[in-house]
Amino acid sequence: MTNEDPQQIQAIIQTATASLLQEIQVIKQETTHIRQEIQQESQKSQEEIDQKIQTVKTEVQISEQKIIKKLDQLEKLTADYLDGQAQTAKQRLDHIEKHLHLTP
Repeated sequence: MTNEDPQQIQAIIQTATASLLQEIQVIKQETTHIRQEIQQESQKSQEEIDQKIQTVKTEVQISEQKIIKKLDQLEKLTADYLDGQAQTAKQRLDHIEKHLHLTP
């Protein structure tokens, strides 16, 4: 082995090491870039999900209000119907009492 052999080996190792370090740096940069893209996509997805949840909540509230309004209308109609039935029954009772001479 000559004096130049260890120097050549060292030069080869330094060249290989430098090349590997460059590759590692590129991989680190790509990894960082990929992480940023994943974070952006994750944030975008979360915002879309939040927006859809808000839309559904709003639609549910609107539907609840419509249902409550319809129930109120139904309750009023039921009360009106029952009131009408009570009046009809009272009129019939009055008519029967009058016919049987139970009232003056």
